[in-house]
Amino acid sequence: MEVLDSRIPVSTRHPKSRSLFGNKPHLLISTKEDIADADRVRLLFDQSPVLKDERCLMVSLKGGDNPKRIIKEFVHMGEAAQKKLALKGFRPRPVRVCIVGLPNVGKSSLINWLIGKRSTRVGNQPGITRGTQWVRVHPQVELLDTPGILPPVAFHPLTYERLAMFNLVPEAKYDYEVVAQKAFEDLRQIYPHLLAKISEDLLDPLAGIAEFAKARNLVISGGKPDVARGAQIFLANLRDGRLGRVTFDRLANEDNQDNLEAQDACQDESL
Repeated sequence: MEVLDSRIPVSTRHPKSRSLFGNKPHLLISTKEDIADADRVRLLFDQSPVLKDERCLMVSLKGGDNPKRIIKEFVHMGEAAQKKLALKGFRPRPVRVCIVGLPNVGKSSLINWLIGKRSTRVGNQPGITRGTQWVRVHPQVELLDTPGILPPVAFHPLTYERLAMFNLVPEAKYDYEVVAQKAFEDLRQIYPHLLAKISEDLLDPLAGIAEFAKARNLVISGGKPDVARGAQIFLANLRDGRLGRVTFDRLANEDNQDNLEAQDACQDESL
């Protein structure tokens, strides 16, 4: 099972997923449905070469969703293996599922949600899970929780930017203000109405984090906008869903050449 972030499901797909899974049954779980644009995610799964024709379930881990539907998927995925065991005279045993994904996409939170209690460590930063651990989530299903691993590949700059926007790479690896400005521009392009709720002035093509800071009365001496604090608050609000439901990966009709190259890079096994 590969875990994706519904706010950037294309960008959080491991570049080598197809070779890692091989012919084994696999399922994509897209978390954070409650703060993502679900309609846009569905379109991405219809259009993106990285996601097209993949079996995926979107879930919210904060209530209103039923873990049983995922457990049923796991049991179904293991039916063929169970039949082989039965033919050999072996007793049934739990289906064992390996859970993989980039750091901070919600793997450990997903396991805790499936079993209804905190069994694995979670946190809002990459690198909380340090080692592998088997967790029984159902009498018929065991999950292997693994540390999030950033693949040893050169992410396309657009992909890396989106990972940074949603706190999926270490903060030391990117410039906070630069990433906040890019996220601001993406929000204005895809969801201008969300910025308009804060201030119509933010829809100006020349507006940026400095203007966001002014709109939020974040100023320093001399009445200058506090850009550093504005960047922090903007990214925090974006990540927590306080600005609204968003999904930043591009649809086919929004692709420019840079974005096409980024999607190609996600599939390039030579990386």
